[in-house]
This record gives sequence, structure tokens and C-alpha cells, in this order.
Amino acid sequence: MNILMIRYLLEARSVSSTAGILFHRSTMSVFTKKVSPITGKTEWQLQNEDYDFHQEIARSAFADMLHDTERNQKYYTGIRLAIEQMHARGKKANVLDIGTGTGLLSMMAAKCGADSIVACEAFHPIAECAKKIVSVNGFEDKIKVLAKRSTDLTVGEDGDLKQRANILVTEVFDTELIGEGAILTFSHAHQELLEKDCIVVPMSATIYAQVVESELAQKWNKLHPIVDGEGDTLVDTPPEVKKCPGAAAVHDIQLSQFPSGKFSTILSPQPVLRFDWSGRTPIPREQSNIVVCKAERTGIAHVVFMWWDLIMDTEGEVLLTCAPVWAHPNAEKLPWRDHWLQAVYYLPQEVEVKQGEELTLISSHDEYSLWFNLRKDLKISPLDYLRPVCECGVHASFSRTRIGAMNDCERNRLYLAALKNYVTRDSVCACLSEGCLLGLVAAKLGAKKVYCFEKSVLAKRVLQSFIDHNQLEEKIVVLDDVEDMTREEIINKEVNLVLGEPHFFVTLLPWHNIQFWYLKQRLAPLLSDNVHVLPTEATIWAMAVEFEDLWKIRAPLHSVEGFVMTDFDKLIENSSAISDLAVEAHPLWEYPCRALSRPQQILNFNFSKSLSDVGIEEHGRIRCEGSGTCHAVVLWSNWDLDGSPKHQITTGPMEPVHIDEHVTWDMYSRQGVYFLPVPEKIDSTSGSYYLHFSVKFQPFDDDVFFMFEINTHS
Repeated sequence: MNILMIRYLLEARSVSSTAGILFHRSTMSVFTKKVSPITGKTEWQLQNEDYDFHQEIARSAFADMLHDTERNQKYYTGIRLAIEQMHARGKKANVLDIGTGTGLLSMMAAKCGADSIVACEAFHPIAECAKKIVSVNGFEDKIKVLAKRSTDLTVGEDGDLKQRANILVTEVFDTELIGEGAILTFSHAHQELLEKDCIVVPMSATIYAQVVESELAQKWNKLHPIVDGEGDTLVDTPPEVKKCPGAAAVHDIQLSQFPSGKFSTILSPQPVLRFDWSGRTPIPREQSNIVVCKAERTGIAHVVFMWWDLIMDTEGEVLLTCAPVWAHPNAEKLPWRDHWLQAVYYLPQEVEVKQGEELTLISSHDEYSLWFNLRKDLKISPLDYLRPVCECGVHASFSRTRIGAMNDCERNRLYLAALKNYVTRDSVCACLSEGCLLGLVAAKLGAKKVYCFEKSVLAKRVLQSFIDHNQLEEKIVVLDDVEDMTREEIINKEVNLVLGEPHFFVTLLPWHNIQFWYLKQRLAPLLSDNVHVLPTEATIWAMAVEFEDLWKIRAPLHSVEGFVMTDFDKLIENSSAISDLAVEAHPLWEYPCRALSRPQQILNFNFSKSLSDVGIEEHGRIRCEGSGTCHAVVLWSNWDLDGSPKHQITTGPMEPVHIDEHVTWDMYSRQGVYFLPVPEKIDSTSGSYYLHFSVKFQPFDDDVFFMFEINTHS
């Protein structure tokens, strides 16, 4: 979201302006500038004065980090052992906690007998909250909480630390391990804040890489040609797209949920990079490492799966690992965590290998990110160490899930089947989508003229490369906006086919793509009386579910390892109420859930109607037939392409839903999740439970508005 803040104080008579900022006298508020995901228009919205950092607070938790019992306990053990070891040396245990958050690790240190504790937190609202939590738990005299970055701390009689600390406790890691600045944090701490013989929790980290063949994963990276029903290429991929090395950007996912039958191992998990946080040796800001192995099977190396682990103590006995289920040392008690996922990295080029063939895996990092390369034997050049950079524009302008959706053969088959029923030699088409190749499909099927719309300069360049490569320059015109069609000398009523996937870059939730409807409305003067619209309608569906783990991101802490966290819960609740939307977007294929009701349609958008005639408000109920805890209502959209039940696209369940069983979700969409304020226990064997809903859509609102509640009344 592009946010421009205009602070104003509301007053009955006067408004003052300074440097483009409006001030009204009385109440502080903020205008946020954003692009509406439904209308596509830039709009201003009035928000609470501190809307921006309330968003940051809300996203910092009810996340699952502090619900991660294994993480908490491993840190607790590492801290206890460090303090005991320092005392065994006959020294006081002076602890520095960097990025303290709630103060949890500092309180653990206090409970374990630390002699002094200084905790710093750069985000002021969280630092103030940590002070309250420390006080409530009785450690106010033991722990000094500072609202500072560690790089701003001073040491000395009048400094933040009276002397250098001899124990460092910190958790500054992300999915890539180093993406939050861990290298700089540890390096600065050792140079300026720690004694030479200090103990660090954690002491070290190791990154693991597993090279695999996976056509499914590669569909998120390489854009494939669109083929017809006979398997012949209909829309070919330009050579610059085919040979593009892609981008080094991390693709973080829950690898344990990746379908086990959809990848094959070329190289088993290898330790490829090690980081020594102890201070014994300098931490390199950039380095590459080579591992030479033999291919375990014949195949094509597509991607690298990556994760890391931490050693929490000096003896190397306390291990905290992020390994996926197949590589985890204790898979039966696999912890769920969403703050540290695993990652997929795409090799710059596919590598065909034979079993037993010698391979060289190159693993590289800079201060904040990682990338990988794979070569046969040892014949590598300096270029093989360089970070891959997108040269075709696809990886820079399209998301991974968008590339995957464009490669979805079943979706493309349905679009193609529907288009064949309507595209003729007389078709003048308007393709109302972004990052979309359907316009090219229509042209290849014989349409006389196709107008495509693309606002993004980079995406427009990609589209034009496809048009040129497929020799469709005479048939396709690319425009920035529908109003530009008036300059194309189009005869009124000439456009006789409006089509789209639909897809737009600004959309967050599946139904936001009804922006298609708004664009079609703006084209009204140019549309034939007999115009065909594809898709003809969209529907929103709802289903009550029980999540295995995703509920934790919105669950209050109450207490963690015996420490009271109610002040943190209150802070998050307040910020969430100010900044959170009622419905969140999540890729539910990564987050298992069980169906407690059957899917039910709750709203319909008929694209043949004029928006000015539309105002929809629906009320109803869905019977909950399962038993368990209803954490949320899941929402998705279906797209009816042409009225045929055979030509429907879903962003929801991909297989029939069965009560009390796990749901298989579309992997190329994010579904909407409406978390119930209080999860509800349901036992269909002892009573009738109903999910009552209210849903409202007005044509010029920013979104669709939902309300759900469960009760036992019919």
C-alpha cells in the first residue's frame, strides 16, 4: 500500500496547511492513499493517527512466534546453560538481549540468575509494552529495557551498558536466516558491546540445501507455452523468457505441506553455509561455498529447498531446527511455525543429470539474502557465483503464484474451451485483465482485433514480447486504460467479446477481481448489443473450518513459559481492531484445516447487469455438520466462464469436500479467512449448529463486507 499521511486537527471553522500537510485542530487522524482492489481507483481513506504502526504491531503477533513452545524452551535452555557456565568461570552473568520484543528472553535470563540484563527494542510501542510486561512479572529492578537499536547503544559509566556484556541473547532471524540483518547485528555487538570470551545464544547456525526435481515447483518460476487440446503450441514463450535465470528472491512456503509425490531428490539435504555467531571468527558479509556431490538419481534439477538450524549452547547439544517433516529429527512432534518457514530457490537454469554424475552446488549470500547455482563437475566460472537477475520482466512483475496460475494446464484448458465457443473471424475483443495472455489466445483462435489493457510498464513490456514472438502485432493493441480505446477510432458498438481471467495486480482476495466488472462498465459505449462476456458471473462461497495451526496467529498468549503476557495481548488486540481487515488472505494449501460445514454460495455477481443497478445484501445460514472447534470461515470465489457447468474456475477446494475431513485447496490463489472473535466448540451429535451470515456489496464500496456468527438456533 502506498501511504501518504496527512495529519490534521479537526476544528469547526479553520484549516491550516503546512508543506502539503493539512492540520485541523482537535483530533489527530490520518488519510491513507491506496488503490482500491475492487474499483482499481486511487482513493483516500481516513484512519487513526497511528494507523501505520498499528499495522506493524498487529502483524508482529498474534503471530505464532511466542506460541512456538519448542523455540521458547530451546532458548530457555540455552540461556540457563550460558548463565551457569559464566558463573562456573567465577564471573557475573551480564546479559544483553537484542530485539527483546516482549522481553521474554530477558525474563528467562532473570529467572535463571543473571546478574544484570539490558534489553533493547527498536520499535518504540513494543519497547514500552516490554517495560510493562517486565514490571508485571516482577523484574523491573532486574531488567533495563531501552527503546533503541543495538547499533545505537553505548558502553561506559554514563552509557546504556555500564560494561560490556558477556552473554548475548537474541532472535533476529527470518526464513532466510539473515534477512533481518543478523550479520550486522552480531558483528556490531562483538565489536562494540560484548567481551571477547562472551557466550552467545544461539552460538551458530547452519543452512541446508536439498536439490530436487519438481515440475510443480518449477511452474512457479518458468512461464510455459499455452497448448491446445491436441498438445500443439498455441501461444509460445519468447526465448528471452525461456532462458531468463529468474530472480534470487526467496519463495517462502510451508515445505512440510508440499505434496510428497510432487518432487524427487537429486541431492539429499547438505549443510552448505555455516555462521559462527560466537565471535571467535569474523562473520563474512559475502561468501560462497562449494559442495561436490554425486546425483542420487537421473532427472532434471529444478529447484533448491532450503532451511536452517541453530545451535543454542557451547557444547552443541541443544538444536533448534526448521527442517521440513522428511528431514526433521523428531517428525512425530514437528512444531508448527509461521515466523520461520522453509524456502524454495530457483536454479538459474535447469540441469539434466544422470545418476552418479558429479555435481557442484554453489551456495552464496550477501548481507541479507541467499542464492544457489548448480553445475556439472567442477567446471565453474566466476559468473556462476553471481546473483541471478531477471532479464525478461516476468519474475520482476509477476508473483510466484501468478506464474503458477498462468501455467495451470487445467485452467488454460477451461479458458480455451470456453473461448472456442465465442471467438470468430468477426470478433473484436477487449481483454480486461492484467498480467494475462488470454488476449493472445483469442487472437490465435482467429479474432479480428484484440485490445489488451496493462497499466504496469514492466508487465506491458512482457506482454509485448509475447505478442512480437507470436507474430500478433497486426491483431493486438496494448493500451494503458479503457479510456484509451476512444483514441483507437473504434466504432461504437463494435466490441462484441469482453474476456478476462480475470486477474489484477492490486487484488488481495479472489473476489477483488470483479474489477473486471467495473472496466466492462466503462467500456459500455463501445460494446455491441449482442456482446458476449466471459466470464459471465462470479460467486462467493463460504465454509466453516477447524484449522490445525493457523488459528495461532490470532490467538492471545495469556502466558508464555510462566510469564504473564496480558499487556502484549491488549496491545495487539487494540492495534488489530484499528488496522486489520475482517477477512485476511492466506494460501490455505499450506495450512491444513477440516471442513465443519459444506461449501455454500453466499453472493452472486452477474456481469451482464449494470453496476448502477446493483446493490446486494444477503442473509442466511449454513448448517455446521461436523464436530470440533470452528476457528474461522473460509471464503473463495468461483468464476462461471460461459454458463456451462463444465467451464467453471474455482479458487477454493479442488476436490469434493467431506465433513470432518481435510480440504484440498487451489495452490495458485489465496483464500479469504474470517477468524471468529472467539472460536466456537461444535458437536453436531448433540445439537444443531448454524453459521449465520450477513454479506453486503455496494458498487462503489472498497470491498465486500461480511459478518458471521455461530449459534444453536435455527
